[in-house]
Amino acid sequence: MLRTSHLSRKGIVFSQATFHSNKNSHCCRAYLQRQGVSWEKTCKTKMCSLERHGKIFLLKFMEENEHRFTPELCSDILSALKTVEQSDARALVTTNDGKFYSNGLDLEWMKEDAATRFPLLLREFERVVYHMMKLNVPTIAAVCGHAAGGGFLFAMAHDYRYMRSDRGFLYNSAVDINVVLPSGSIALQRTKLSPQVFRDVVLKGIKYTGVEGFGAGLVDSLFEGPTQTLEQAMREANVLADKPWEKPAYQGLRMAMYSDAIHKLELDVDQGLHAEDMLKEI
Repeated sequence: MLRTSHLSRKGIVFSQATFHSNKNSHCCRAYLQRQGVSWEKTCKTKMCSLERHGKIFLLKFMEENEHRFTPELCSDILSALKTVEQSDARALVTTNDGKFYSNGLDLEWMKEDAATRFPLLLREFERVVYHMMKLNVPTIAAVCGHAAGGGFLFAMAHDYRYMRSDRGFLYNSAVDINVVLPSGSIALQRTKLSPQVFRDVVLKGIKYTGVEGFGAGLVDSLFEGPTQTLEQAMREANVLADKPWEKPAYQGLRMAMYSDAIHKLELDVDQGLHAEDMLKEI
């Protein structure tokens, strides 16, 4: 249920807006239809592909665009993660075409009806991050371009991040667009970053190049260009896949390592996101 109180002149301010989700149902499509919003208009073409390469699955954000998260893209990623989880594959690598890994949530799509679409899209995005953190195989992000906003958070949800050294930046844009991230997204960054880098990422909105990100611990390895970045990520994924771990053990260890973030992401998704004071101006 969504309740909206008022709009401010400077931006959209929600004082009483709550979107409640059902724990056992992905109701995004039905909800949009009830609100008179066309699901198909959220993303006209499929934006990601999933390919099997031996023991490895490769999920790629396709085509030359910003790869912004829409409800449909979130649904496609969740479907891909389910395929990986239920298969006998042993690792997942994600990467991108073009100059963007992902430029975050689709703000232009949200602006058309922010009171409805903002809590909806943020909830669906956090559902993606939550399931990535719970996946039962190793995950590597081969970041071959800019990763900003939600793209930054999605990359941080992986076990490892490989990045090209010649192009691209890592950037949490929340402070610059006046969005208060929910507790799950904040907890994710807290668990993955050192205290000083966590502070600077969230409160300063620093843009890190690949080299700077490597120095700050955001990136595990740097390579020249997108081809070498992806090749090395796939090579490492095969090394990880050949280790003798069993899926329940790998999954359980990661969930124990990041239990606070996973728990808070689960609460955000299952109990619904409160738009009150989250979105000040976009």
